[in-house]
Amino acid sequence: MQWKKPEKHEGGLVKIPERWLHLYYYEALNVLFRFENALRVFVYIVLKKEFKEKWSEAAISTGGTIKSETKSRIAKAKEHAYLGYELSSPMLYLNSGELIDIIISDAYWKHFASYFKASKAIVATKLKEIGMVRNSLAHFRPIKEDDIDLIKQNTKHVLIEIETCLVQITSITTVVPTNTEYEWYKQIKPIGSENIKVSLFHSENEEWVRVCIGYVVPTLQKTKYGETFCSYKLGNFRTDQLFQKYPHLRDNCIYISEGGMWGGQHENFDIKTTKEVSIVFSKDTLTNNLEFIVEALNDVVLTVDEETDLLQQDHLARGSLVETKSASASVNNRSDGSRYWSVSLGNMSTPIVAATEVEYWGTRAHYESDFISGSNQYPWMPSTISDVEIPF
Repeated sequence: MQWKKPEKHEGGLVKIPERWLHLYYYEALNVLFRFENALRVFVYIVLKKEFKEKWSEAAISTGGTIKSETKSRIAKAKEHAYLGYELSSPMLYLNSGELIDIIISDAYWKHFASYFKASKAIVATKLKEIGMVRNSLAHFRPIKEDDIDLIKQNTKHVLIEIETCLVQITSITTVVPTNTEYEWYKQIKPIGSENIKVSLFHSENEEWVRVCIGYVVPTLQKTKYGETFCSYKLGNFRTDQLFQKYPHLRDNCIYISEGGMWGGQHENFDIKTTKEVSIVFSKDTLTNNLEFIVEALNDVVLTVDEETDLLQQDHLARGSLVETKSASASVNNRSDGSRYWSVSLGNMSTPIVAATEVEYWGTRAHYESDFISGSNQYPWMPSTISDVEIPF
C-alpha cells in the first residue's frame, strides 16, 4: 500500500494525488461537518432557554435522554482517550439524526417552529435528505456530485433563521443604553468594584443579554532580568469555578465565555490588562430569575475583592475565584529597528477541558454573519477546524 501525501506549494496551493477521492467528497465533508455542528449548537440553545438546568433530560429517538445516552458514549470514548481530543460536552456525542428527531418531535417542535420558514413536514423532509447524504459519507458509501448541490440548497433553505439566531447570540456587542427602563438593567448596572467592572450588552433583536465581568488583573510579583525580560505573578479570575460556586448563574445562562487576553505595561513595568468573562442570558430568563442572578453577581464581586486582597499579601495563596498565574514580557525588535515590550498572557485563559460544563464555550467568538459556514472553531471544541479567512 502506498499512501501518497498531498504536496504543498508556494502561495498556499496544494496538489492532491490523483488516486485520492474526488474533490466533491471533501466539499461534502466540509458542508456536513459544519451543518451538524451548527445544529448541535442551535438545539442546545433552544433546549437550554426553554428547560434551563433540565435541558439534558430531553428525550431522543433511541428511547433515552440526552443525558443518559451521551453519558455512556462519553465513557466509551474515554477508553480510547489517547485518540483525538478529550471532549466532555454531551452535544458533541449526538449525531444529526438524533438532533433532527429532537427538532421535529411532537414534544419539542413547538419550541423550534419559530426558527423555520416552512412547515414541519417540509423541514423534516429537507433535514432528512441532508441526513441521507451524511450517512452515505459517514459509512463510506459512494455519493454523487449532485448530492453536494442538494445538501447546500437544503441547508440554505432550512437554516436561514438558525443562522440568524446563532449570529445574534454570538455577536452581542451593542451597549445597553443608560436610559433603559428594564429592571434587570437597573439592578445589575451598579454592581462592581475597583477589581470588577460589569458591563451590559444586548443583541440587535434584544432577545439576548451579555453580562461582561471585567477583572482588573493585579500584578502580584515581578522580576526583571536585565533589560529584555520580565517574569510576573498575576491575579487570575477562575472562570471554571463560576459553575461550581454559582449554580444560579450556570443554570440560568445559555453560555459563558472568555475574551481574548492581551495587555501592556505601566511605566513601572506592572502588567496592564483586564480579563473579561461574559455570561449570556435569554432576556426572559434573566427577567424571571433576576433576584438570584443579582445575588450571585454581588457575591462574585465581594469574593473577588476579598481574595484579591489576600493574594496581594500572599501570592502563594489561592481563593475560590482568584488564583495566581505566571506571565512574562520580553523585548522584541520591529522591522525599522525600534524595540517594544511584548506581553505573554496565554497562561491566563481557561481551556475547554478545565471547565467540563456544557455552558462553557471557551474563547468568545464574534460573527457578524456566516456563522455556519465560516466558523473556524465551534463551542465545546478545544481546537480550530480551519484557518480564518482573510478578506481582500
